[in-house]
Amino acid sequence: MTKKIKSNNGFTLIELVIALAMLAFIMTAVSALMGSSVLSFRKSKANISIQNSAQSTYDKLSDVIMQAKRVVIYGYQCSADVDFENAKPGDAAGGTFTAKYYVPDTATKKELTDAGVSEANIVIFSDMSPADKDTKIYVIKMIIDISVPIDKITAIDPSYTAATTGVEVNDALHIGNKVKINKIEDGVYDANDMLRNTFTFDGENMYYERQYALQTGKNDVISGTDKEKWLFTNVFNYVTIGTSKVTGCVATVDSKNGAIGLNLYFHDKNMEYTTNGMVKLRNSDVLENK
Repeated sequence: MTKKIKSNNGFTLIELVIALAMLAFIMTAVSALMGSSVLSFRKSKANISIQNSAQSTYDKLSDVIMQAKRVVIYGYQCSADVDFENAKPGDAAGGTFTAKYYVPDTATKKELTDAGVSEANIVIFSDMSPADKDTKIYVIKMIIDISVPIDKITAIDPSYTAATTGVEVNDALHIGNKVKINKIEDGVYDANDMLRNTFTFDGENMYYERQYALQTGKNDVISGTDKEKWLFTNVFNYVTIGTSKVTGCVATVDSKNGAIGLNLYFHDKNMEYTTNGMVKLRNSDVLENK
């Protein structure tokens, strides 16, 4: 009797080549999909990061401006608008730039002229014509004085006596009680004292500087002591004029309505972001010449 042997030859070479080609095609597609997902995730992460940085910067500036008791802006006027939305960091800017001080009153103007600043480079907010409220100021420095927060005012240390040498200070919690102390201690302020907030723009950087106690009557805009300064953000877009950098912080002033417009332009990891708005000051007469 003859036995029938079953065929067990496996895959042919052609079938194996076709299978490997299909596997390579599938792996390539999966790899491309994963790569695209990773790039999309990184882009979203960078976008969220710049949005958060931009929003916190705008919030800090607008919060301080709203509380302002005095505002001084030092910045450029330009004969042509800078197109920050389409400029890349470090691009050369066109037009003619002139640095000027924008101040609230004649007293501040005198401080600057006494310090050697030319009157031609000082503009009082209320002297600006109605059309000037749209004049763009490319900010170099913004100095904002605000009142000492009420929760920072504490009773004068009873150990201080009238015999103590130093400056005379009002005790806000005991009206009419005046004492003399050697210096403004941490947490001991006069109700009329100011906290000075200075924002300095240099290329992609914004530095925030805070002077904790500024005595009334000593509000010079040129110098000060007892300050803390730190880098607040470093993702601003900027352009260059010669060796100088013009940061993407653009302000407009509407002194009649007591408001300051802020347009901020950011650029990071090829991501661009812009915040803009009009900040209304709580003290409506801050921008008027008193």
